[in-house]
Amino acid sequence: MSALFGLSLIGAFCLLGMAVRRWIPAFRTNMVPAFVIAGFLGAIAMNVGLSGVLEGVDSDLFAQLTAVLFTLSFISIGLTPPPASTKTDGGKTQKVLLRGAWAMGLTWTFVFAVQALVGVAVVATTGRFGGMDTIYGFMIPFAFAQGPGQAVTFAGIFEQQGWENAVDVGLAFASAGFAAALLVGIPLAKWGMSRGLATHSMGISDSVSKGYFRQDEETESMGTETTFSGNIDTLTVHAAMMGAAYVLAHGLAWVFSHLPGFIGDTISGMMFMNGLLAAYFIRWVMRKLQVEHLLDRQMQAKITGVTTDYVVVASFMAVQAAVVAAWLVPILAAVVLVVVVTVALVFFLGQRYGSDHDFERTMGMFGTLTGTTPTGLALVRILDPRMRTTTMAEMGLMNLPEMLYIPAMLTISAAFAGEVGVLGAVGIMAALTAAYFVIMLITRCFGKRTWTLGGTGDQPEEEEERSTLESAVE
Repeated sequence: MSALFGLSLIGAFCLLGMAVRRWIPAFRTNMVPAFVIAGFLGAIAMNVGLSGVLEGVDSDLFAQLTAVLFTLSFISIGLTPPPASTKTDGGKTQKVLLRGAWAMGLTWTFVFAVQALVGVAVVATTGRFGGMDTIYGFMIPFAFAQGPGQAVTFAGIFEQQGWENAVDVGLAFASAGFAAALLVGIPLAKWGMSRGLATHSMGISDSVSKGYFRQDEETESMGTETTFSGNIDTLTVHAAMMGAAYVLAHGLAWVFSHLPGFIGDTISGMMFMNGLLAAYFIRWVMRKLQVEHLLDRQMQAKITGVTTDYVVVASFMAVQAAVVAAWLVPILAAVVLVVVVTVALVFFLGQRYGSDHDFERTMGMFGTLTGTTPTGLALVRILDPRMRTTTMAEMGLMNLPEMLYIPAMLTISAAFAGEVGVLGAVGIMAALTAAYFVIMLITRCFGKRTWTLGGTGDQPEEEEERSTLESAVE
């Protein structure tokens, strides 16, 4: 019953967020999403006494909801069929997608490691203000580069290993990162539009500004029915597949829990990854049975959107202000410096990806490295609302090279488990950071600048890539 109340409260605050954005011009002008407004309002309400009104509705409940909803969002991503366009063009589109996805995935991995080093350095310097242990700085990349869901997942593992308040710290970092993704990212995106860096951007319509469409406006379909509703509803089939994947994910977690030491604890606790693997397996089985068409791509994408919106609001409502206030100085210092470093690195690399949509890629990376992948996609939608570039598809595929972050993740997990000291973990992370950068150099992930801060820069030298991009979006 408490979970139902929690979900209901999240929905109520989402509706309130829609109303606030509709009637406050500043939110419309800066295109602040309603679910972010809802999260801030929910966090305020929870910390001024709402948690004491309803029995069982407290920060722990919303932390649990964050973890579960995040797992469901990854399951939904895994169940989403690929776009039909990737199967055509004689391989040209695939070439562009793979090249962009590889460069962006390695960028994400490299910045993940840098964020960890910056976080530890800042907390080591400022942690004496409130007695915050240096090791908590390692939690920043989980919150920034991976988002609130994974911040809660890993923080929950760390709390089981004896690190108190890890969930609250992770949620505080994640909430601040999400705010930075939009409060910094949206002005940067609009600045790029004014400089002509986004060649496929459009003017911001009244409906986009308000955040909802008029009754007479033509909009995209939410999906296609794949089953006869008199037998079973299409949405029921999608929900059932997600439920099956969720059960299978717990089975995988049980299997992984038998791995020795902290590795078993860590991997079994990564329910989002177990969910993704389970979803991939179910989709593979459906393909073999020739029933994959029962999963509609557009409808599944909308389910992912619902879970993502709810994850963000739940993560904000799970933050306990009292815990954050005690360590406010190191938390704020780490957040500010990590945001600055992330902007600098993403812009430096993003100018050199070598395509005609590098600014779109840059903003997608910034949104992902401070919020979540959907946040990055939201920034790309501002710049490329008609999806004329391949940026969004590239961001979907970049999850594969991102798996190179696993050694960095295991290093941080080993530090929290006491298997490696903080200084030893810092040394390993520094070596991994250098290794990631070398891989980017070897695989030619970046080169000559394609845009500058003052406006458009040199265009890509390879005519083949230009023609490929044109064919990809026709």
